[in-house]
Amino acid sequence: MNRNPISKRVRFEIFKRDNFACQYCGQTPPAVVLEIDHIVSVSDGGSDDTHNLITACFDCNRGKGAIPLAERPTPEDLRAKRSLMRERIEQAEAYEMMLQEQRRIEEDAIDEVIAVYEENFEGWTLLDRTRISIRRFLRSLPRTEVIEAMEIACNNMGRRERVDSSSIVFRYFCGICWRKIGGDRDD
Repeated sequence: MNRNPISKRVRFEIFKRDNFACQYCGQTPPAVVLEIDHIVSVSDGGSDDTHNLITACFDCNRGKGAIPLAERPTPEDLRAKRSLMRERIEQAEAYEMMLQEQRRIEEDAIDEVIAVYEENFEGWTLLDRTRISIRRFLRSLPRTEVIEAMEIACNNMGRRERVDSSSIVFRYFCGICWRKIGGDRDD
């Protein structure tokens, strides 16, 4: 008997229903290639109706053959899946909150470095693009060392004296930081 292959649309709907995870081992792409498995095998009279189809990875599907459903490993309980999914979402949200807090702390430290400059050169301010370099230094050096580098740069340029360009002080600051890091200046 010739049967038509399961259409791509039906395959996608089954994958989507099963959260793109093998219902036997739980693996997901790209770690595995997913296939459609028949709960009741075609050789035992099973149909291609969606209620008889399940998502399986290549290894699980090929490894079990036409074993009856009662003898196969059972799909993970839906409540356990939902609980696991909630846990993943909660962890992702907690991770995002941690990243936001780190970013806030980093921005505060950048503001602190800029404040040192502005205290020494009243009425002058650093360009917004300098935040990128300061962030790089703060990721490589302790906060106190970066602040100290700005203090040194400001003091060596003549405290509270106007200079021809804020870029001179900033370049001097960058040089101090690069020396502390021990790296060569690429920019």
